[in-house]
Amino acid sequence: MRALDAKRRPTGYGRLGFLGMLGVLVIGLAPTAVPPASGAVNRPTSPTSTSGTESTLNGVSCVSARSCSAVGYFANKTLIESWNGSKWSVVRSPDRGTNSTLNGVSCILGRLCVAVGDHSSNSSLGQTLVESWNGSKWSVVRSPDRGTNSTLNAVSCLSGKSCVAVGAYASNSSFGQTLVESWNGTVWSVVPGPRLVGKQSALNGVSCVSPTSCVAVGNYGRDTLVESWDGIAWSSVASPTPGSYGGLSGVSCSSASSCVAVGNYSNGTGSASSILPRTLAESWNGTVWSVVPSPSPSVAYLYGVSCVSAESCQAVGDYAGTNRLRETLVESWNGSAWSIVVSPSPATAYLYGVSCVSARACKAVGEYASNQGHGPTDALIESWNGTGWSI
Repeated sequence: MRALDAKRRPTGYGRLGFLGMLGVLVIGLAPTAVPPASGAVNRPTSPTSTSGTESTLNGVSCVSARSCSAVGYFANKTLIESWNGSKWSVVRSPDRGTNSTLNGVSCILGRLCVAVGDHSSNSSLGQTLVESWNGSKWSVVRSPDRGTNSTLNAVSCLSGKSCVAVGAYASNSSFGQTLVESWNGTVWSVVPGPRLVGKQSALNGVSCVSPTSCVAVGNYGRDTLVESWDGIAWSSVASPTPGSYGGLSGVSCSSASSCVAVGNYSNGTGSASSILPRTLAESWNGTVWSVVPSPSPSVAYLYGVSCVSAESCQAVGDYAGTNRLRETLVESWNGSAWSIVVSPSPATAYLYGVSCVSARACKAVGEYASNQGHGPTDALIESWNGTGWSI
């Protein structure tokens, strides 16, 4: 969502908050190589691949190796695709206004999913959008808005009566502020959070492991932002910001004392090489957040992460590859170190979301543009089988 579809988002926030602005710095810079994928890369076969029409998948949630839902947009409408263990298929989904998109999704079993995003009409600013799956159809669920411009970027559900969604909102004359909403099985409501003043802030990812333990991540001005839910209130938690600029775009917790967040940072000292965005990974041990070294080929971003245990995580994003075009980036955590994993990358490609059900079964989603990074994008889906990533 940082690059090819930025022109499409009605609210101007997106999961990365201010980090999207760093993307303009990638042009004209020589990349650092990553291991090439073996063999030819085939064209993706997402059901939405239609020449001349833009489509993107922003988030994915899997409950088993045979049941996944991915969300995004197709032209100006919501897009939802479903995996049944053998193929992906488009599922009918409702829209609001004239411009609708879905940014994140969370599924509990195969009969309950919640997707969040935003919508707008021709003359209006963004409003939150929530849709739910009951096992047979998707429907819009009423959700509140704040200010004059609201979006929801991510959602985490524990049951049909417990979901948390996060994003951002703004009023006409104010900085963007974090937005948290909660579902109790009947209604969505805004949940008060720490008041962050003087700088633009946004929450881009959320992960809940129990009704009394959730973590949300994003950015506050030039710094990373982490907020925690203890069942009573949201509070800010100290998190490091390497360099001069930093932000977090995704988080995954395997327990209340084990979380991983990813994003990017920049040294920003003024020289051309110092302002290049680099991958950022941070971990929570139940007491403190700390930066964990992660490989960063050239200009690189991490957007999404999924952990099945404290020793097994996959993170996805993109980097400046051959001929300065963006290529998919996948990094893996084995409990002691992050390492780059070869992933197929058709033309210009980005991975925005990932969901793993085991160390041997993951799905990652994003977008690609086959015409050297120009023209409309197509949805991109990749799979991990424990040995390699494939389209």
